[in-house]
Amino acid sequence: MAPSLRKRLWSAVLVALGLQAGAAHADFTIPGFELVQTAPIETTLVNSDLRDPVTVFCEMFDAAKHEIVIGQFYTASRPGTPFEKVLERLEAAGQRGVKIRFLLEQRGIAISEAATIERLRRIPNLDLRVLEYGKLTGGGIIHAKYVVVDARTAFIGSQNFDWRSFTHIHETGLRITDPAVVGQVQAVFEQDWRAQAQLAAGAA
Repeated sequence: MAPSLRKRLWSAVLVALGLQAGAAHADFTIPGFELVQTAPIETTLVNSDLRDPVTVFCEMFDAAKHEIVIGQFYTASRPGTPFEKVLERLEAAGQRGVKIRFLLEQRGIAISEAATIERLRRIPNLDLRVLEYGKLTGGGIIHAKYVVVDARTAFIGSQNFDWRSFTHIHETGLRITDPAVVGQVQAVFEQDWRAQAQLAAGAA
């Protein structure tokens, strides 16, 4: 990563850490970055200056015109939870013709909800693939959690693509519109997507 990109990301992270340390009001003014927070509903940790991931993900999926790419460790939903709205907006994007590529880690399948995976597979224009990252490196997993929409907007955060992380666990993430950083996130996805294809073809 170029030094300028690294500097911008570190600035964003430092602000995020400052907010988690107990700042009463958000002062997040770095152009191209928006801090997003999951505040557990059982707590009083809600910060009115920060948007929640359900709102942000729904907005991103609603705005998608061409392509959504998603890299996640695992996925699980539960009827009646706010996360259902996220899946519904993803379904709506696929139904209106948006191309969706979804990459999961093989070792995350065991803790994923089978019904959620099948629901994703049924979304029109969605290609779901599973990458066994350990086969590429001799060990390790993909623990990334990110989304890129139309190569223009990205989200990177601690939130897993599951109902708990969007409602019950204290999580933070960044919605990114900085073109250079969004391009870097897209490049990471493309690298892993190609690796999965090579493994599936027995070429890796």
